[in-house]
Amino acid sequence: MLGHALAEIFADQNPILWDSADLDITKADQVKTKLAELKPTLILNAAAYTDVDCAERNKELANSVNGYGVGYLAKAAKELGAILVHYSTDYIFDGKNKNGYKENDPTNPISAYGFSKQLGEQQLQQNCEMYYLIRSSWLFGEYGGKNFVKRILTKAQNQRKLKVVNDHFGKPTYAKDLAAKTREIINQQKPCGIYHVTNETMPEGISWYDLAKKAVELVGLKTEVVPCSSAEFPQPAKRPKYAMLVNTKLKPMRSWEEALEEYLNLGSGIKENS
Repeated sequence: MLGHALAEIFADQNPILWDSADLDITKADQVKTKLAELKPTLILNAAAYTDVDCAERNKELANSVNGYGVGYLAKAAKELGAILVHYSTDYIFDGKNKNGYKENDPTNPISAYGFSKQLGEQQLQQNCEMYYLIRSSWLFGEYGGKNFVKRILTKAQNQRKLKVVNDHFGKPTYAKDLAAKTREIINQQKPCGIYHVTNETMPEGISWYDLAKKAVELVGLKTEVVPCSSAEFPQPAKRPKYAMLVNTKLKPMRSWEEALEEYLNLGSGIKENS
């Protein structure tokens, strides 16, 4: 999802696009050799193990992709003098702070997925200096197999009533906007470091229920969206309750409602089929 968006935003730069079949970032020798041959000046790492619940029983794989693989990229970038852009998540925080989290707040993940992403951040910071660590959350976009909005609207087409949790709060992010902000950071030569990039909400964020209800409303479905507690839908991995990423360094992006409306009009395929 993010990789496609980045490819479009950077299309005029003729980017070299590698999937896992082209470069397995968990193989240190492969990373070093292939990047040494290419000699890039900018590396964008959109690779990630993103199945939060499966990570609980696949910790080694999650740590390999989200953690140590980032370290291999960081070491290669440092040797080449290249800038490395890496993406992280709100799941590196424990979600206990109702005011959300600023860029330099201490991390404390509560899931295997969150731990693996924290490991990646540590590997990045320990192994290179020229990096942009961009944290985002609740990603949706045209590409990729799964995102919350797409799943909700698919269910809403077949059900008259949907229960959605309203006791976890965060900020949605349109992959296209995240990619565009990435390019802006690079073009403006912002100082290396950590950045929080999401679409804008109220300071207290929104709930998954708010996002689901708005999406159903925008596509004109008659499905009733009903709030419920997360206790009604137990999951293997713990989620941070308050996961708002607070941006203190960049110009704010557009609102989540505006971004969601563009996504649904452009290419999710749901509105046209509803």
